[in-house]
Amino acid sequence: QNMIPKSELEMVCSIHSGNIAIFYTVWSKRKGAGREIIFSIVDYLKETKPEIKRFVTLSPKTEMAKKFHLSNGAQLITENETTNNFEYFV
Repeated sequence: QNMIPKSELEMVCSIHSGNIAIFYTVWSKRKGAGREIIFSIVDYLKETKPEIKRFVTLSPKTEMAKKFHLSNGAQLITENETTNNFEYFV
């Protein structure tokens, strides 16, 4: 199933498989570490799970999260009640 969760409840209450990797709450105190985390995982998944074609976040609906993802090349694809989904096209 290739569904993008719109809430934490959807994420934990359903089985996700298919071609989408979902990133949830990437955070670090060190400047630049969040970006390193995301792109390291993307590189790893591309090597080990070639069936994964989409890299999407389930992020808190905050200005900080929005600025982080947009400044790192993601696009806002869905605005939900309490979360946003951003997609990295890499």
